[in-house]
Amino acid sequence: MQGYGDNFIPVFPEDEEDMLHTLDNPFCPIDPTCGCHEDPFLIAEVNGYVEDGLLTPSEATDFVNGKML
Repeated sequence: MQGYGDNFIPVFPEDEEDMLHTLDNPFCPIDPTCGCHEDPFLIAEVNGYVEDGLLTPSEATDFVNGKML
């Protein structure tokens, strides 16, 4: 009988960019020239958060610029 840890394979990201862009933080904090800061789909999603009252406009700007809330 196998133990719990015997049937898992660890997966490590190959690219540093994969570690910078996550579902919770789609805008990277390190490289302001990265294309994520100008992605119209990501910005539209953040705009929806502002329209729903979940973020203020200044919080949304900071989020798109890669600054944590």
